[in-house]
Parts: sequence; structure tokens; C-alpha cells
Amino acid sequence: MLQSLIKFVADLFYHLCFSSLCHFETPFAESSAEMSGFKYLDVKEESGGEVLEWTTRVSIINGIARGIVYLHGENGKKPAIVHQNLSAEKILIDHWYNPSLADSALHKLFTDDIVFSKLKANAAMGYLAPEYITTGRFTDKSDVYAFGMILLQILSGKSKISHLMILQAVESGRLTEDFMDPNLRKSFPEAEAEQLARLGLLCTHESSNQRPSMEDVMQELNKLAASY
Repeated sequence: MLQSLIKFVADLFYHLCFSSLCHFETPFAESSAEMSGFKYLDVKEESGGEVLEWTTRVSIINGIARGIVYLHGENGKKPAIVHQNLSAEKILIDHWYNPSLADSALHKLFTDDIVFSKLKANAAMGYLAPEYITTGRFTDKSDVYAFGMILLQILSGKSKISHLMILQAVESGRLTEDFMDPNLRKSFPEAEAEQLARLGLLCTHESSNQRPSMEDVMQELNKLAASY
């Protein structure tokens, strides 16, 4: 059993290290050149913190999506993997604003109390899909839900968001005024922002059956990239 686990982890690390998105200097350590995506949330104008431009945000969203698509897919020896621990904190961003996914499947090696602590933190931030509360099981659609939350956080620049507020802002045509990060100073295509917000809402649908797969999400993002 132990030998099988070691082989699985070794294969996983091999594929993560050579993936364009899921890269690490060492399996359990973050690169010193990378910062948690959490750094870019809740930035106050007067604080002097770095504000990401619109094109950078869109690029990061696309990069995160590609990373999750890679995890969910089967490729050679790599099995399909559900991350199970996605959050803004687990998105590492380097000096060139390239995102990487951290902690993928590593929680399986942690003790139960550490796992529980991580899940509590994710639940408090809204990353856990509703069905996990009732079934206690993660699926690829759980990752889609967490991705949707991260997407909406990137658009709003806020760590805590309200689905009802976003939906009302989209339907009332007040997305820019009521939801988008004011630090952007309206320097973004409103139509693109609305489509991304709607995609985020779809990814965080209460019913997992109504959420798209990450491959479908990637297709939508590619269509947006071609349009703008």
C-alpha cells in the first residue's frame, strides 16, 4: 500500500513539475518568487498595494482554468485529479503574473486535524461547494465551484462576495458600479466583465449538475479571448 502511494505521489509530482501551470521548486515548498493570490484582494487605494490591471486579471483567470483542466484530465500515467482545496490562497502568482496551483491532492498526506482546519477555512471563505456539506464528497464540480468563487473574487477585488449582490448587479446593468473592483477605475470592457461574471455565477450554481465542466469553462474563456 505504501509503495503504491509513493509511486502515485512521485508520478503526480512529475506531471505537476512539467505542467505549464502546476509547477513547484519542491513538492511541499512554495517558490520564493511566488506570492499568494490573496495578496491582490481587498487592496485599499490609500494603502499603496498593487492593483492588477484588467488584462492581467483575465490572464490569471485563464491560467488558473488551464491548470484545473490539466488536473481533471487523464494524461498517460497521470490520473484525473480533483484538487479539493482550491482557494485564492492556493493560487501562486510569480513576477510575470503567471498563476500556479498549490497543494493539489497533497491534503491526502496530511493528518485529519490539519485537513479539517483547511476545510473550515475554505468553508468560511465560501469555496466549498454546497453538496459537500450534505455528502462529504468532492468531485470535479467541487473544483468548478471553487474556481467560480476565485473568478468572482478577481473581478471584484474582494475576498468576501455575495452571490445575490452579483446577480442583482448583473441583471440591473450595474455590474461596474455595484460589483467590479473600483480600483480598476472602469478601465475594462463592460461586456467582457459581464460575461465573466455570469460564468462565475454559473460555476457557483447551487446544483452541481448545472455547473459546467472545466473544459467547458475553458472553451468559454477562449471564446471571450477571441472576442476581446
